[in-house]
Amino acid sequence: MSLNSYMSLDISNSTSNPLPFKITKALIKESLEELFSIECEGFFESLEQDLFSLNTLTNASSHPSTPTTFNFHPNVLIDQEAILSIHNPYENNTLNFDNNEVKNYKGIITYIKYLGINHESALNINDSASNTKQIKYKHFFSFKLQSVLIRLSLNKANRIYTHTNIIEVIKQTLGFYQDILHKEIDYSNIHFNYEEQELISQYNESDLDFITRLSHNNGIFFYEDENTIYFCDVYKNVKNKEIEYNPNVNNILNQACISSIYKEQSLRTNSFTHSSINANTPLNLLSLHSSKVPYEQELNNKAYYNEHFYESEYSFTKSIDLKTKPSLKEKRALVLNESLLAKSNIYHLSLGDFITLNYKEFNHQEEIKNQDEEKQDKASLLKDFIIIANTQILIDDAILANSINTNDHLNLKDLNLNKSYSNTLTLLKKNIIFTPSFKAKPKAPNSTQGIVIGESKDIESERNTIYTDEHGRVKVRINLYANQEELDNNTFITNDIDTNSSNLSSNTYKSYHHTPFLRVASSIASNHSGFFHTPRIGDEVIISFLDDDIDKPYVSSSLYNGANPSLVNLPFNDHQTSLSSKTIGVNEEGYNELTLSNIKDKEQIYLKAQKDYDELVQHNFTQRILNDKDSIVDGIYNERIKKVHTQTIDLAKNVNVGGEYLTNVGLSKDTIVGLSNTLNVGVDNKVRVAKNSHEFVGENKDIEIGANQNTIIHKDEIRNVKGNKKEVVEGHYDINISDKMQVLSEKEMDYKSKDNILFTSNESIGFESDKNTSMVADNITTYAKTIHELKADSEATIQVGETIINAKPDCVIIKAGGVEVTIDSNGLVVRGGELKAE
Repeated sequence: MSLNSYMSLDISNSTSNPLPFKITKALIKESLEELFSIECEGFFESLEQDLFSLNTLTNASSHPSTPTTFNFHPNVLIDQEAILSIHNPYENNTLNFDNNEVKNYKGIITYIKYLGINHESALNINDSASNTKQIKYKHFFSFKLQSVLIRLSLNKANRIYTHTNIIEVIKQTLGFYQDILHKEIDYSNIHFNYEEQELISQYNESDLDFITRLSHNNGIFFYEDENTIYFCDVYKNVKNKEIEYNPNVNNILNQACISSIYKEQSLRTNSFTHSSINANTPLNLLSLHSSKVPYEQELNNKAYYNEHFYESEYSFTKSIDLKTKPSLKEKRALVLNESLLAKSNIYHLSLGDFITLNYKEFNHQEEIKNQDEEKQDKASLLKDFIIIANTQILIDDAILANSINTNDHLNLKDLNLNKSYSNTLTLLKKNIIFTPSFKAKPKAPNSTQGIVIGESKDIESERNTIYTDEHGRVKVRINLYANQEELDNNTFITNDIDTNSSNLSSNTYKSYHHTPFLRVASSIASNHSGFFHTPRIGDEVIISFLDDDIDKPYVSSSLYNGANPSLVNLPFNDHQTSLSSKTIGVNEEGYNELTLSNIKDKEQIYLKAQKDYDELVQHNFTQRILNDKDSIVDGIYNERIKKVHTQTIDLAKNVNVGGEYLTNVGLSKDTIVGLSNTLNVGVDNKVRVAKNSHEFVGENKDIEIGANQNTIIHKDEIRNVKGNKKEVVEGHYDINISDKMQVLSEKEMDYKSKDNILFTSNESIGFESDKNTSMVADNITTYAKTIHELKADSEATIQVGETIINAKPDCVIIKAGGVEVTIDSNGLVVRGGELKAE
């Protein structure tokens, strides 16, 4: 019997060459759904009984063929890379496949247990006199070898990815580990486009759980071979392998074949619904039912099992995808319905391999030729499969047959030592794309805290300013994600992804702990009523999550803190209830305020507008003040009343105008004063009347003018004085008339002057009366530069003392010194004197 197992495990060791182990048992589980995991037992052969003494260096010159720096401490072997190699387990049979006969699984050691020592058989013990040492001790261990991706499960991370798609998120997450994966990552089998999402959150879940959830919930599966990790939404194109189907249980020659095919089935949902209510258009989407699977048809005829999922819309700009989830769940149901289980003894079949089952009944060419095309297609569907899972059981404890010793510490169940290999394959029709099961999101916290942020990283430089989108949403740095920035920075630096510190800061700042624009909750929110508030940069806010979905955060409320205290001065004004809003700006101190003060007998409502204050009352406005009202306007006071203004003052009204007072009345103005009306004007007083002006004084009217009075009347002036009129002019009295002046008096007119009276005219002066006209003066002088004419219709008399000249129409009589001269038509008559001629 061979002393070598067909399985070997080589574990990397930082201080030596890989440590070789011979494996006696192994259980390998791998699928497109999960990472591969291998549990195995084996031994390491050593010259030393105390294996752990090999931590110290051995003299290489005395034992040149013995490794000198092996270290077996579990702390050293854990997380070390290892390769499990599987050779042909059938020495008498050579398999004819187009691939290597050695199949390797490359991963890391995640569990190790030292089982003890098994001494060699007494027949093989060397002579004690001999100086030649041979391998004497078998040190037994049990291991767990897992995919290197298991390293991504050894953390709990909180990150936020914004405005990207799931493929980019997966790439960024794997980027943290690129120096410790030691495998190429192949995305060439991603053929579909994945739309950009506003927010993708990783909350309190490992990086492995995160990328698994993102992948599987979008129909992407991943698996690996020795050197490559594949991410796929379609199958990798590989060559078909033709496999014999041989149900003979007595396969003594170990023919490479599939020996049995069977099917497992369980009751499950056969219909999927996914709905969401949009504010504008309520939507509801039902998935289709598969009509190709007999199980589905039969079940649907009997019962209707529905799985419904409701999803709230949280964004203005991204609608809920109602198609992907039910479609993928339907595809998943199809995978479960159409998958088969097969038992095989072929050791080097891999995940993603296409196989064609070679049934003997399909080897009859004549039958195939006689089949129509449709039947041939159906036959092909029953022959062509892809491997989506593989569970392998490997046993080779036959190599221990020469090591049986009653003093062995290894607990063997029995002495039926053998060498065997078997596997259970999960097969899926080649034309059906594998769809993984849905992975639940981590449950979001009920609420958490955050800080509102702006465009830059420096919150302080933008504090008390507003940064929103067109929908009034704000960006938030969620506190529970903030520490991840430092952790990721360390990871970046450790893995040497980018040594440029500015790039590190920029990448982590933008990607991993700041949200996209989030909606802000309000106590009232609608287009017909509401309370609107935009949190400002630097505000501490509470973040809640719709449907407990970590990808649906929103700002639910705000908190005060030491850096962002209340505008109410505490604790002195803790009795106040205040609604206040500070002026926007980094260093601004102004604010608007509505404060309710609630101290007994000092209750007050205080309203402050930092600048403008506007009121709009659509109908009536009633104001009642039971005591005093003080109003001070430092600037201009404008008031417009489109209808009637009625003001009733029961006592007194005092109006003091420091400057000008302008009253503009479009129509009539009536002022009623019950008693006296006094108008005091400090400087000028002007009254402008566009048309007529009427004034009625029931009794006396006194006007006193301290200086001059100027009156301009553009047309006529009529004054009607029912009694007497008296004017006293202490200075000159000048009347300038452009046209005729007429003075009429029903009775006498007296003109008296203590000095001269002068009548001057550029034309004529006439005095006319119906009766007598008298002129009395000490001296009367008349002078005519040309003609002086006196006319009387009946008689004219000139008398100086006793001398008289009397003229009548028919005669002239002159009396002087007792002489009378009469001149008439008869001639000249002299009486009382003589007529002389000299």
